[in-house]
Amino acid sequence: MDNTIKRYTVVIYSENQIGMLTQVANVFTRRSLSIWSLSAGASSMEGIHTITIVTDSTEKKVLESVRQLEKRVDVVRVFYYAEDQVVYRELALYKIPTDKIIDSGNIEDILQRYNAKIIEINKTFTVISKVGTTDESQNLYDDLSQYGVMQFQRSGRIVVSRERQEPLRDFLRERSEL
Repeated sequence: MDNTIKRYTVVIYSENQIGMLTQVANVFTRRSLSIWSLSAGASSMEGIHTITIVTDSTEKKVLESVRQLEKRVDVVRVFYYAEDQVVYRELALYKIPTDKIIDSGNIEDILQRYNAKIIEINKTFTVISKVGTTDESQNLYDDLSQYGVMQFQRSGRIVVSRERQEPLRDFLRERSEL
């Protein structure tokens, strides 16, 4: 097992129980793993939720955390992935003063370059939306800084594995055949 620090994405499938997110965060804290990104929501299977956590660590520490999480009764299964094993995106929102955008005349070029969209515009501010990787969101932020970004928010990472089917489905099918 490699002791190199790399970025890993941990996907936890669980029942939607009160306090679950706190308990998951505690496992990472006890193992001295910082949470770089976190998102939670319903999965494609009724009654099962996902918690997606991104951390920079060694594979050994991530695997220890996965094993600890899987001991919980309300956790159905946990998977972890290296960067090249997932496709991911984040949502970023940028609030920019409308008058600066109107005065510049080149906002359309920036929006096209980043495949970003204006989702609200009023006299005071314009909200721009970008779905993409962390680097793409940051690069757009850097380009929009010339207009005076009033507010910026980026979501946690959501992922799908590069495997053919959702791995939880395979796990549940194998478990039901036992």
